[in-house]
Amino acid sequence: MGANTSQVSDLSESQSIRTLIGPDAISENEPFWNQLISFTFTSPTSSADAKLLEEAVIPLAKTLIQNNPRSGNFGALVRVFLSRTKELKISTECQDQLFIWQAHNALFLVRCLLKVFIREMSEEELHLQFSYQERVPGTYDSICEDLLEELVCNLVHLIVEVPLLDITYNILFESVTTLLVLLSYQLFHKEILREGLIYGYLTKGRCLSLTSRLVKTLLYNFIRQEKCPPATHVLQTQSDGGGLLYGLASGVASEYKHTLS
Repeated sequence: MGANTSQVSDLSESQSIRTLIGPDAISENEPFWNQLISFTFTSPTSSADAKLLEEAVIPLAKTLIQNNPRSGNFGALVRVFLSRTKELKISTECQDQLFIWQAHNALFLVRCLLKVFIREMSEEELHLQFSYQERVPGTYDSICEDLLEELVCNLVHLIVEVPLLDITYNILFESVTTLLVLLSYQLFHKEILREGLIYGYLTKGRCLSLTSRLVKTLLYNFIRQEKCPPATHVLQTQSDGGGLLYGLASGVASEYKHTLS
């Protein structure tokens, strides 16, 4: 990844990716992050291409899992994304496509890594991956930050607050997809995960106040059936089974209903 157009074949050779997954910590203020998230990547348009992307990401993500307790670079990447989203609504009003593009790219990287993380570890272990960060020797963190909850709430807030326009379609699509990836722990359990950590963020945590608006927004967007803008770099949603937005909305609504009953 970097300033140039990237392809699946470029991932393992990318110096920026190697630095990200390496053992050395990268400060959130380093220019490295701007370079990392300044790329154009054409997302897969078929299941075969999607599989190629996943296969390319798996060894990279596994290396990061090994090095992240020392480097904390995954948490740094998440915080870089969160910092980009603080002014996303203003960027939308100002038509600042560069800012939105970089925020989307950061989230795309987070989502690709999360998909592997969730396959490889439990929710508790995933929570630990979010907690690792670089520490100056002899110091400790006085603020207990739940970065995973912060990410979930941020995704919900984006979906609810940022208007669906051509310039925001990609990042809103990526927000929904990332939320789906986080909620996919349910796929590995037959019973409803009422006590799951991530589900708890939506049903009992800081996100609870936005849950109803999330369902309403997703259903509204599904009813509108907005077409994917041209030259987009995200996957088209499929019409089978009601589409991506409907699937997420119905899943969250079902879990919310069970929690209240």
